Formats: sequence, C-alpha cells, structure tokens
Amino acid sequence: MYAFIGDLHIGVKLPKIDFIKSMTDFLGIIRNHKEECHAIFVCGDFFDRRLSTEELKFASEMMLCLVCNECGRNGRTHVPVYFIHGTYTHDQGQYDIFLPMLQKLDNVEIFYIENACELTLVDGRRALFLPQEYGDISYDKFFKDKHYDIIVGHGPIASNTKNPCKSAKYEIVHSAELLGDISEICVFGHYHGYTDFGNNVFYTGPWLQWKYGEDTPKVFFFCDDEFKVFTKPNQNAMEFKTVEIQNPEQLREYMSQEIETPHRFVINSLPENMDVYRGIINANKSSLVKFQLEEIVDEDDLQLTVDEVLDAQVEASQPIPALVTYIKDKYGVDAEEQLHDYETQINKEVN
Repeated sequence: MYAFIGDLHIGVKLPKIDFIKSMTDFLGIIRNHKEECHAIFVCGDFFDRRLSTEELKFASEMMLCLVCNECGRNGRTHVPVYFIHGTYTHDQGQYDIFLPMLQKLDNVEIFYIENACELTLVDGRRALFLPQEYGDISYDKFFKDKHYDIIVGHGPIASNTKNPCKSAKYEIVHSAELLGDISEICVFGHYHGYTDFGNNVFYTGPWLQWKYGEDTPKVFFFCDDEFKVFTKPNQNAMEFKTVEIQNPEQLREYMSQEIETPHRFVINSLPENMDVYRGIINANKSSLVKFQLEEIVDEDDLQLTVDEVLDAQVEASQPIPALVTYIKDKYGVDAEEQLHDYETQINKEVN
C-alpha cells in the first residue's frame, strides 16, 4: 500500500491536539493494514507560512512523528517518507531547517523533492515527482513516451470536466487527462478538497485545513498495491459551516451564540450597511469565525463625471486625507488624529 498526505498547513490557528490525533489515526491505519506500506508521500504545503519559534517546535513534533512512524515491516523500522515541496509562500524552503537533523536519525528514510524528477521507490516501483514550480518550464522529457506507476505532486490540476481551483498566471497547470494516461495513479496536493478527476487522478485534500474547500469531507487517503484507492474519514476534523448573511440582524444573532466549530459568513452588503457590518466584524474575537464582506455596487454609480475625476485626482495628491478615508472605509477606524500627528513629526524632521 501507499499513503498520501496533502496540505497539512502546520501553523494555522486550529487546535494542535486535532493535528496530533489525526497523525496518530493516520499511522494507525497504516500499521493495521494487511499490506505493507511502501511509502508515505507528503504532497506539499506541510507548512502554512514562515513559522515562529513556538510553531517550529510543534512542526518538529509532527515531522518527527511522521518520519519515525514505526510502521515498517520486513526489516524496516519506519516507512520511507517522501516530502514534495509545495506552494512557495507556504513551504518557503523550511524543510532546510528540519531535514538535516532528521536524516541523522537511525533507520529513517527521508527523501526531499524540490524539482521535478523520476525516482525508483524502495519497492522498485517507478515514480514521477512534480513539486510546484513556476515560470516557463517544459516537462516533455518526463511526459513524452513515458509511463509511471505513481505520479505525486503539488499544484493546480485541470480537466475537461473539473477545474476545482483557480490558478495565477505564473502557476503551471497540469492536465488531469495527461497525468492519468501516463500513470497507474496520480495524487496531488494544493486544492483543499478531496477530488476525483477520474482515471485514478486525485487531489488528496487536507486533514483539517479549513481556509478553502471547507465544506468537503476530510479523509485519510491511501491506495493498495494494485493502485486501488481507499479513504477513511478523519473523525478529528471539525465540522465547517458556510452561512450566507442577508442582513445585520441575522449576523448579530449568530455572533450572540457560542460558536464551537469553524464558520465563514458570506455577506453581500448594501452601501448603507457596510459600517454596521464592519462594527459587528471588528467586535468578533473568535479564531473560528471568518468573514467575506463585499459591497453591492450599482454599476451606474461607477460612471464618473469629468468634475468627479478631477476631484479624485486632487484628493489622491494629498496622501494623508486619502489614507484616512481608506482606513475608515475599509476597517471602520478613524485614524485621522494619529496620522496627522505622524505627518507633523515628519515635517519637523524634514525642516
């Protein structure tokens, strides 16, 4: 069998105990399976961002648990672990902090893949690794007239029928049809929802992350030696709920209740209600609550007269008033006094 992990995002503000329990359950499934596990693949975005010292300690605990998994059989203490680099803004080269130390441990087998490459796995199967890369890169030498047992990677995948996640212009988007044609199984990280593209091509989805793809079930992802996929639900994943808000009173009612699982409130507000919504949002202290606030704009209001354009240009030439207005409109905070004090101090220093 083979085990896959995608998008753990260590560093997000979720209970650490949920990560630890998830890791315990994941490794327990491997130990109890009838087949030997030949490899654990980490499909990118193990980290969420550049971590603080305290967060690095927890990341060390998780990574140590993973590589010293005690799931090995037939003379191996631990199952080999393959780390694939994910989105740069998440992983940010932080593997360099941990891997040199982890590779000194006895009986661990760790592989780190930062660029596309072919490797023979410890069981003799052929694998293609496609970490997330950027720019004008040709994969012809990996794709043309090739076939692999396993393809593992990170980044946007699109098919003729499914395109679950948006991609930036600089991101390389792989074809699900192509990846499926040249492999027995292909598993990627990146999109935060388990996705079956058909032809044995998948997004594994995260265990717990709830920033995107929140409402999709969270599962542990595996395949057997014949590349037949099976998943197990992660009972440690908190329920997530997306709520569309129709008016400020409805949002106040939700905020008056004790919210114990992750929620995102989607708000499309009339201009006259924006300040009211901002006030409610700014008063929220729960890390489990996220807001998506958009103003409903009348397209007729977007047509500016010549005089309005000139007035806007004059206003833009005065940075402090423009900044005061921006902060007040976006965050509902009046920063005029503080900014003018700052401006006065700057003028004194210049003079």
